[in-house]
Amino acid sequence: MKKLWEKDKTKLDPVIEAFETKEDLLMDQKLVKYDCLGSLAHAKMLCKIGILSKSELAKLEKGLLEILSLDKQGKFLLKIGDEDMHTKIENFLTEKYGEVGQKIHTGRSRNDQVLTAIRLYSKEMMENIKQDLAGLIKSFENFSKKYGSIKMPGYTHMQKAMPSSIRLWAGSFMDSLKDDSLMLNTAIKLNNQSPLGSAAGYGIPLKLDREYTAKLLGFAKVQNNPLYCQNSKGKIEAVILAALTQILLTINKFASDIMLFTTSEFNFFQASDKVTTGSSMMPQKKNPDAAELLRSKVHLILGNYIALVSLSSNLPSGYNRDLQDIKKPLLESLEITLGSLEVTKILLENLTPNKEVLKKSMTEEIFAAQKAYELVQKGMPFRKAYREVK
Repeated sequence: MKKLWEKDKTKLDPVIEAFETKEDLLMDQKLVKYDCLGSLAHAKMLCKIGILSKSELAKLEKGLLEILSLDKQGKFLLKIGDEDMHTKIENFLTEKYGEVGQKIHTGRSRNDQVLTAIRLYSKEMMENIKQDLAGLIKSFENFSKKYGSIKMPGYTHMQKAMPSSIRLWAGSFMDSLKDDSLMLNTAIKLNNQSPLGSAAGYGIPLKLDREYTAKLLGFAKVQNNPLYCQNSKGKIEAVILAALTQILLTINKFASDIMLFTTSEFNFFQASDKVTTGSSMMPQKKNPDAAELLRSKVHLILGNYIALVSLSSNLPSGYNRDLQDIKKPLLESLEITLGSLEVTKILLENLTPNKEVLKKSMTEEIFAAQKAYELVQKGMPFRKAYREVK
């Protein structure tokens, strides 16, 4: 397939082409929808400023909607030779609708195109994550209402320490997730800026209506400085991954507790058969291994965060193709987080406290601090009360 930048008949070495595009095409496949949405908004803006006629706009709209439909059906597939989604989409429009397909790129670079598509994808994914985060908070609230009055030991240094309750335990995750929501909202706000029209990073000698395209695409504002549009690539994505890391840290803590508290030694909670697997060799095994996989996910996102920050550092201002490789850690991390929130909710809703076991676990020593403070309330100095109880 002819590349958008080709100037003569010399073909790119196939090994070089595969090296530069093979993995990126897998990421681009997920972004086709968002590139089409960006192209639709851009075409409407070009018509508004007189670059496209209404009939030309109608053709482009028809073609882009056709691509969206094909993509939804899994029939608009990228393959080696397509170079990227931009090339595939533009060539499709040109082959089917003629010269108007060659006009769609007016006032754009692939640099601001892909950045717009990534922002739109991230925007949608983070809104989905925000909704699932609120749903998980509600599930913890319901769990607390149902079982909150049940007492359980609190631990420090992995040893029994003080009396606690399911309300206190579940509430700690509710509060943690609420804090995570604040960080996610910051990431959403930073991402919610339109880079469309910044082109290669230095603007365009046309009077593009960037406010209009931003409004059409649902962005809160235009990212005004065209060079910063490119320089912010990797920076905003790093903020997104930092927010996702916090969510997965909370899930990691919950999953670690579940793995501990469902052991036969503790037996504080019972996990439903709906969320446990067995062993191919040991008939007695009932493994809540979804919690183990949830526990691991924060480490994957941390690795992605380090990769993303490393890829975007030590680069001069402007576009650098190194940044192509941030797509995978970003998209993967968003998908991991969304999936983890869903699984955590299901796991929580399939947990039942073992009331009798928890009651028996409230042994005398965990009331030691309470006894010391009873003496304090009678006028004894705390250190003396501490020694007497000890």
